[in-house]
Order: sequence, then structure tokens, then C-alpha cells
Amino acid sequence: MDSTQSAAGHRPVSGNQKILWLSIVQGWAILLVVIGHVGCFTYRVPGELYWFSAAVTRFCYAFHMPLFMFVSGGLLYYSRLAKGWGTRALYADKFKRLVLPYLFFTFFALVLKGFLGSYTKRGGVEISLESYLAALFDPAHGPIAEMWFVATLLWFMAMYPLYRAALKNQYLEMALLGATLLPFVFGNPWSFGPWFNLGGVPGYMFYFVAGILFFKYSLYRYAEYRWWVPVALTASFAAAVLIGETPAVVTASAGIAMSVAWGVWLRERLPRLFASFRDYSFQIFLIGIFPQMFLELFVWRRMPSEWLQVPYYVVSCAAAVVVSVLVSKCVERVPSRLARRFFGLK
Repeated sequence: MDSTQSAAGHRPVSGNQKILWLSIVQGWAILLVVIGHVGCFTYRVPGELYWFSAAVTRFCYAFHMPLFMFVSGGLLYYSRLAKGWGTRALYADKFKRLVLPYLFFTFFALVLKGFLGSYTKRGGVEISLESYLAALFDPAHGPIAEMWFVATLLWFMAMYPLYRAALKNQYLEMALLGATLLPFVFGNPWSFGPWFNLGGVPGYMFYFVAGILFFKYSLYRYAEYRWWVPVALTASFAAAVLIGETPAVVTASAGIAMSVAWGVWLRERLPRLFASFRDYSFQIFLIGIFPQMFLELFVWRRMPSEWLQVPYYVVSCAAAVVVSVLVSKCVERVPSRLARRFFGLK
């Protein structure tokens, strides 16, 4: 993860020095994603989650993907916008970092489900060029639905010239941020169809742009050395979740603010928090779902039990993280740069 600021201050620094609090938030964000993916599998009957899984899923899905988008926007600002990257260079970089993993993991999932289709909930898929292209075009209904995130992120990266133009003027910044809130106020009247999950852009662009502006103005500094800030934000988020009628954008924003505040506060107290996997967050997103699916198909389905929910969550999350990190470390040793690119690695 590139950065332009130090962990202790706000001034730009040279090189690839990491921002400690942001690394902690990244680790927390991917952990939420992994936990949320467990909830996809622990059904009592189709469409009805066990009580524990329902509660955990409600917590994670209240803000985990908005948080991931927020962090992605912030990283784009720190590593590219703040450094003055041009549009052509950005597009070339994101082709290597996002498009290649998108192509590879969609293909891998297609082949895997082609052979193991009889074990999956949605049945098998045909291994063909037509099926592959259809999965790329409509990732949410492809062999690995989680690729919707990468497709949506690609749309946000494609808007890079818009961010560069808006960041030159504070009024333009506020106009852009305000425009991203319109779908939450008036609803989304557009029907985009699949189109590489273009329909997901209106629901997540606010968080992505908010991440850019939040990090540009270093708003996290208001949480520094103030223990009551993360506590108060946690209470606000909990209230929003428990009330249940709070607008989703408000709940998600409270969860994001809570996560950032805790990351800032914990950086000097627990600097190694999530250190074993936080640098592989994208790889965990790409790889982690596969060991989780195997556990669900070949273990959980054979011995589902309400009383085994908690240990199953622990095993499933540990498998996703450990397998992803081990595979990533092995791939890092591969001399082929293209092979490393397929896994989102340099």
C-alpha cells in the first residue's frame, strides 16, 4: 500500500511508507468481508439464517462494503491523486492491478464450478467462452458473484479524470460529493442492466468520493488522542443498527467513522493489530471465498447445527485468511510478473 503521509503526522513523506492507522482499518475491513461471507452459507433453511449468523450478518452488511469503498477512495488519493498521476498512467496501473485479477479469478471460478457444479447451491455452469464472457459482463450472476466489487471499482477508476478536475476547486468537490448523495435521496431511477455491474455505482460512489475528500483534508486528525471519539461513534453506529429504520447511508457512514476513529486511536497502542494479514487484503478478497465455499459444501452441509455456528465461523474465517496469505506468499516467489499480477501482487 503506497502512501504520502507518515503514521505519526500529516506531512507528505517520500517512498512507500505505510500509514499505520490506515493499515489497521484495511485489516478490519477485510476481516468484516470474510466474516460476512460466512453468513452466506449458514442457513437453517434456504433464505433463513440461524440467529447468530443473522446478527453477525446484520452487523457486517450494515457497513463493510461501504467501508471497503471508502478505503479504496482514500488509497487512490494518497497513492495516485496526491502524487499527480496522469490518467493514462492510472489506467495502465489499474489494468494490471484490477483487470488481470478480474479476468483470472472469473476464469478460475468458472472452471471450478464447471467441475463441482453438482455440489453448489446454484448448480453447475458450462465451461465455454460464451459463459466466460457472460460472467465478465455480469459478474453478480457469474460463477463468483463477489467479483461485482472489482467491476464496480473499475468504474470508479475509470472516473479518474473527474476526480482530478474536481479536486482543483472546493466548490467542485462539494458539488461532486453532493451529486453522489442524490441516489440516496431520490432513489435510483436508472436501469443500467449488467454492464460490468454499472448498476452498483450509484449505491457506492458516495463512499468512494467521501474517502478521497476525507483523506485529502486529513479529517482523521479529529480522532487523534481523544478516546471518547471512537467510543461515541461506536455508540452512534450501534444505535443506528439497533433502531433498524435509520437510512442505510447514515448507518454505513457511522460505521465508517467508527472504524477510522478506532484505527487512529489504536495505532500507537496496538500497532501490530491485524499485521499478519492486513497487507494482503485484496488477495484475501480474491482467494478467501474459495476455502470458505469448500468448507460450506463439504463440511457444514454434512453436519449443520445451530450450536456449531460460532466454531464454524472461527474455522471459516481462519481458513480464508490463512489460505489466502499462504497462497499470496507462494505466488510472490514466482518469477513470472504476469502470474503475480493475476493475484493482484506486484
